Amino acid sequence: MSRELFWRGVGSGCFALASAYLVFSRHRKEAGYESTDQKYPKYQPYISGYLLPMFLLAVALYALFHRTARAANLTLSLCFGVFLHITLYYAVLIFTLPLFRRTISARACALLWMIPNYLYIMSQSYMALPKPWLVISVSGNWVWILFSIWLAGFLAVLSWKTAEHLLFRRRILAGSVPASEPEILSLWEKTMADAGTKWAKFPLVVSPHTKTPLSVGLFRRNIKVVLPAKDYCAEELELIFRHEAVHIAREDSWSKYFLVFCTAMCWFNPLMWAAMRKSAEDLELSCDETVLLEADEGTRKKYAVLLLDTAGEERGFTTRLSASAKSLRYRLKNIMNPAGRRSGAAAVGITFFVLCMTSGYVALAYGGRSGAERIYPHGDSRQCTVYGLSLSGDGYPADHETDYEIADTAAFHSYLSGLTLSELTGNYSFRASGTTCSFRMDTPDNTLYIILYDDVMEITPLPGSPSYYYIAGGTDWEYLNSIIKNPTRAACTIVPPENI
Repeated sequence: MSRELFWRGVGSGCFALASAYLVFSRHRKEAGYESTDQKYPKYQPYISGYLLPMFLLAVALYALFHRTARAANLTLSLCFGVFLHITLYYAVLIFTLPLFRRTISARACALLWMIPNYLYIMSQSYMALPKPWLVISVSGNWVWILFSIWLAGFLAVLSWKTAEHLLFRRRILAGSVPASEPEILSLWEKTMADAGTKWAKFPLVVSPHTKTPLSVGLFRRNIKVVLPAKDYCAEELELIFRHEAVHIAREDSWSKYFLVFCTAMCWFNPLMWAAMRKSAEDLELSCDETVLLEADEGTRKKYAVLLLDTAGEERGFTTRLSASAKSLRYRLKNIMNPAGRRSGAAAVGITFFVLCMTSGYVALAYGGRSGAERIYPHGDSRQCTVYGLSLSGDGYPADHETDYEIADTAAFHSYLSGLTLSELTGNYSFRASGTTCSFRMDTPDNTLYIILYDDVMEITPLPGSPSYYYIAGGTDWEYLNSIIKNPTRAACTIVPPENI
């Protein structure tokens, strides 16, 4: 096992154990097995829904203001990696969801949809891979054309869903009035105090434009709990308020925003649209499960009747008691016949670990240009001097520490100039990449440190950061061996890894 895989495994394992413990501890707390002395809110978000969107927004702003090739490559790399892994992850999850729903808690099922929020950690240096397993090469400017089409679709879907949410919020709150009945306000305040949300106040209003109780708003200062203009008994109000308190405390509106964000990223994939609907169901099932923990049969019946009376359709990032017709039957079944399920801590931890360990194995190569354009200033190799050339790797004797000389300088520069080098995306170290050839090159403009791997070239301006380029066709080690010699010993044959 390479050093990179070891440290990625350690990092992924730590995150996985933390997520598993989080699920287990919250499961016990919400089920009432621990002390009721609450220093913190009883219901808390498992994962904040804005982590990955905010990270990608920061990267996009960085690229926008810097406008450099490196910033553009970073943006494209992150978008490609996140898009590809989210697409594959949700495609697998949507088909395995029936099994998860039968065996683990609804709270854990809801959390499974949110795990990709942590994909941003894959861009950190300690999560680097030795090299990609597969490189998708796109010639010419096609990658930027495709990226522009994808970006236009992403912005269109995200804008559409955001506008839908804002219009829905405006319609619901039009003509609404603050709830004024002392009994209702007292019960609402008691419910929020029981949930431990003493740090914030959420207005309770009554609207003539809704038939179901709901919470609307993304930011805490803008969240309002809306009741329809309908009379409810005290027991019904208690269930309604508890349902909305769970949604608010867990920041489920942000969870829905994240899932809309993921759908916008994969807007042309029909499975993502199905995944968005399924994830919304699991958020509601999770809330139902929490509200009805240790509830008796009579309470469950009242809750089921509430669902039937308020069945409707969702809009935007709102959380509501009602259910769409498609999910209503499943929710009623779970309410009236709750099956004993595991907490799901192990499932969440294993899923987190697998998601991290499988990320980044596919890279994108684009913008192929000749080595003459990328390496040599003004296309003139005669002004460049190569020194400190060394060879290492599988099958090459470890005692050869002497710098090598180039027997045919013109042929060496001609070989480098004729390579087709494409920008490579991804987070890789290339340390365990078989045979390598490294050297320094003085040019009229600066000094470059260059490493040739089996199918990648690393170019680092000194001082500066490295850039990686995919070599179409790979490095021709046999040819390079024929034009490189050791000044003190006979040149050894460079054996390609696949022939060892």
